[in-house]
Amino acid sequence: MRRLQSVLLLVCLAAVPGRADTLKLVTDPWCPFACQPDSDRPGYMIELARAVFEPLGHKVDYEVQPFARAEQSVASGQASGFVGVLRLPKRASWFFPAEPQGEARVCFYTKAGASWSYDGIASLVGQRIGTVHAYNYGDEVEAALKQSGARLDPVAGEDALRLNLDKLRAERITALVEYEPVLDWTLRLPGSQRPRQAGCAARADTLYIAFSPKDPKSADYARQLSDGVAAMRRDGRLRTLLARYGLKDWR
Repeated sequence: MRRLQSVLLLVCLAAVPGRADTLKLVTDPWCPFACQPDSDRPGYMIELARAVFEPLGHKVDYEVQPFARAEQSVASGQASGFVGVLRLPKRASWFFPAEPQGEARVCFYTKAGASWSYDGIASLVGQRIGTVHAYNYGDEVEAALKQSGARLDPVAGEDALRLNLDKLRAERITALVEYEPVLDWTLRLPGSQRPRQAGCAARADTLYIAFSPKDPKSADYARQLSDGVAAMRRDGRLRTLLARYGLKDWR
């Protein structure tokens, strides 16, 4: 009898997939996609990951790191996944869900009252542009920045956007470049001095939670997340979650 009970216990434990798994997700603060871990709104992608993975028995941990360090953490296997990244050639060995976790448009911002606007490569010639170290701003903007020879003024750290906004106010840069929802969220508080939007990329970029090439379970995580996003879209939970952050389904 005791042996039968032991066998039944093992069967029950085996039926719970990934119960001991812990997914460590990392990124720099990038609200509304990923915010402060201890907030009641830690970011919609963080909430999305928990809504998908926790019912499957996975624990989701979220840690804020500077962008370059977060990327290295995932590449080396120290972290499970990177929140809110583009699918780039340098990440060819990473595991990406078939279903994306968001879309966003890259825009340029100047001081209020400035006359400069982004209008392709020629408009960037001779301009000083505030960027974030190790960021990629999508094919169009990256190509325009490179081909124009614009002077890039990158910053690093967990408060990079605020540093770029300070440089803009001090007229140390012509413009800063940032994803539109991120700047909108940062300046949502009353009294925030809002910069002027000075042109955007023609198309929005597709964003993902991507998983480490060093974790043998990453393919499963990517598939589970893709399936989970599709299910949340069908039953309305995705729409409800995005509404908490003032967003709409990118589809």
